[in-house]
Amino acid sequence: MPESTSYLLHKLVFDLDRSADRLLRSHFGISYRRALFLFTLQPHGTITQHELATALGYSDPAISTMLKGLVLDGYVQTALSPEHGRKRLVSLTPKGSDLVAQGRQMLDDKFNELMTQAGVDLKHYTELTQRVSQALVGPRSPNE
Repeated sequence: MPESTSYLLHKLVFDLDRSADRLLRSHFGISYRRALFLFTLQPHGTITQHELATALGYSDPAISTMLKGLVLDGYVQTALSPEHGRKRLVSLTPKGSDLVAQGRQMLDDKFNELMTQAGVDLKHYTELTQRVSQALVGPRSPNE
């Protein structure tokens, strides 16, 4: 019996994530999970730690733990909010912005190569992926 489409999709995403992790670790010394924090933060500029947690779908304590390492590595900076002293603001450092630009470009290039190798029309694949995503979670603003 052939594999179900949903299984194949989940396996593909898992394999893509593992491949992205290997690429980012070998080229930049950062895990895909940590890079996702930076990729998610970049379009927002400066946001609160809670807003970052919400955007990523993580708990506030999980974000706090991850941010400590990203701050130590110089990818992000945090500061107390001047309006509300208990809220922490998070933003990329120049080093973090550079990693986002270079890491995204590398991952996009590798994905485009994969689509070409597989004989898949990238524009059509993107349109289908957007349609399925919108059916699942609804339309998103360009900054999400």
